[in-house]
Amino acid sequence: MLKDYKNIEPMVYEQMNKSLRIGLNHAYLFNMNDNIYAEKMILSFVKNIVCKEHNNEEEYNDCSTCKRIDDGNYLELKIIKPDGLWIKKDQLDELQYEFSTKSLESDKRVYIIYESEKLNKNSANSLLKFLEEPKEGIIAILLTNNINLVMDTIVSRCQTITFNKNKVEDYISFNKIEKEETLNKIAFSIFKIDSPEKINEEIILFVENGIKFIKNYEEIGSSSIINGKNYISDYLEDKYKLVNFFNFLILFYRDVLCYKIEKKVIYFNDYISIIKNISEKNDIKKTAKKIDIILKTEKVIKNNANISLLIDKLILDMEE
Repeated sequence: MLKDYKNIEPMVYEQMNKSLRIGLNHAYLFNMNDNIYAEKMILSFVKNIVCKEHNNEEEYNDCSTCKRIDDGNYLELKIIKPDGLWIKKDQLDELQYEFSTKSLESDKRVYIIYESEKLNKNSANSLLKFLEEPKEGIIAILLTNNINLVMDTIVSRCQTITFNKNKVEDYISFNKIEKEETLNKIAFSIFKIDSPEKINEEIILFVENGIKFIKNYEEIGSSSIINGKNYISDYLEDKYKLVNFFNFLILFYRDVLCYKIEKKVIYFNDYISIIKNISEKNDIKKTAKKIDIILKTEKVIKNNANISLLIDKLILDMEE
């Protein structure tokens, strides 16, 4: 429900709510900023356009219209996504044809265009005709994670609403998390999980093995080259997973640095004793140097053919 997001995205909520109360614009461009709640919040906004805001979860669950929107079976909602690299003119022509016929279910019809920065010249011109001569009851919802790539002619014809970049504190507060904070913060920050229910065994093992790798390295230094990779063996053949692992290392050593300079530990609250022990072995300069090495190594993962050797080099570089 839309009101569920009132506290986590108050500015966006207020703009949506104002439109619903005072009057809808014919076109909205949502700059989502990779916000993990954006898509759900926008879908709740759409439900309020064609249906209404429900007072409680029970009303929402009993609403056949909202269920059909969730299932993709609502006739007055059209979803357009890129066909390959681009959104093509044929897709916009089909949309206009479908919406030229009489509505069967509601006086409001909505179309959502994902990745609207991928409108090519022909499809953008086709959409512009639709936007310049809006028909009553038809609402355009355009989505993007990079508004700078959306054509100016499209932007100028829409009401722009921008989401905030996510903060880990907002995720913890929104989901009322009181235990396993580190697991939840890593799941949110690295895996873009938007609720604790989506945390699976793979993420749990990722955190556990990441901690084991760090402890092993900090205890025996360069000797950890021999057995340290056992903890991350699943990541050595998958560069995407390895990038996640490097991000994990960066977050961990940043927390060590925060502890050293007596600032709040952000991510690894549940491992504060390990943070303390490692901070005692590393001065501020050495900790900052390790972060810098991890960042530089992470940047070359995609170009490196031998990931196993890359990990060896990382350990050796951190040990200088």
